[in-house]
Amino acid sequence: MRPCLKSTLALFLFQWIVLTGEAQRGFDVSTEGFISANGTDTLACDIFTPNIAAHPGWGIVFLHGGGFYTGSRDGSANQAYCSALAERGIAVMSIDYRLRQIGEGFHCDVSVSDKREAIRWAAKDMIAAIDAFGENFPEGIIAAGSSAGAEAVLDAVYSLHLSSLKGAISLAGGVEPPRVWRDTPVLAVHGTCDALVPYCIDLHHYCSTESAGALLLAGAGGMAKAGAQVELWGIQNAGHELSTLMLTDVFFIERTIDFVNAVVTHTFEPSTTTVPSNQRCSLPQPNESSCE
Repeated sequence: MRPCLKSTLALFLFQWIVLTGEAQRGFDVSTEGFISANGTDTLACDIFTPNIAAHPGWGIVFLHGGGFYTGSRDGSANQAYCSALAERGIAVMSIDYRLRQIGEGFHCDVSVSDKREAIRWAAKDMIAAIDAFGENFPEGIIAAGSSAGAEAVLDAVYSLHLSSLKGAISLAGGVEPPRVWRDTPVLAVHGTCDALVPYCIDLHHYCSTESAGALLLAGAGGMAKAGAQVELWGIQNAGHELSTLMLTDVFFIERTIDFVNAVVTHTFEPSTTTVPSNQRCSLPQPNESSCE
């Protein structure tokens, strides 16, 4: 076979493979830019649009984790989660947000005021993204986040009282306990042995009360116990690794789909389920999944 004919056939096969792969994928992805809440920085946003929408006019805005000093919307686990939802007909908007703690971290030596501001930056950037692209979801928006992203989502729900959010999804996230828990439906998945974001109500990273970063947070178990409208899935003795692992786990993807369906159809009901595990918890303090 002549070299030019081989090249032509190879090019044809490559194009066929690419086109076939695109045809089999049930969604499109576009990357857009938007202006952050400070009015200066340009941030990126990936919009996953299903070919056939399960709930036309509805969408999820997703915020990645990373302790407010690392992470991005296009991390492999984040992309996998958003793609899985889009394949099931759920439109998703995955955003970057300003990472206030780059080079500083988010540990016990970081002041409470700095931690609050880092969370608020991310929450307000989410609002900026919704302002820019929310018209794509005129029926309703559900905010979802992992770890730091979940903390920003919950801040927007309970502190900023963002009325455009019809529901929230928290994967290993927490929030400062508000005076009043809003009735926004929340899907919360959390390990009962999370050493970074407490499952119940405790100090972030279990910092000492004398430390600069002694920020009190209610994790998923604490939220449910305090009266928030939560569908709680407590993974017994699991730690903060869930914030990444669950993004590619069928269990969490299915729970997300079920939750979206319940919010859209107004059939959501709070519930608490503890998923048993053979893991052992290494936290020094008592670990009670009931948050008594």
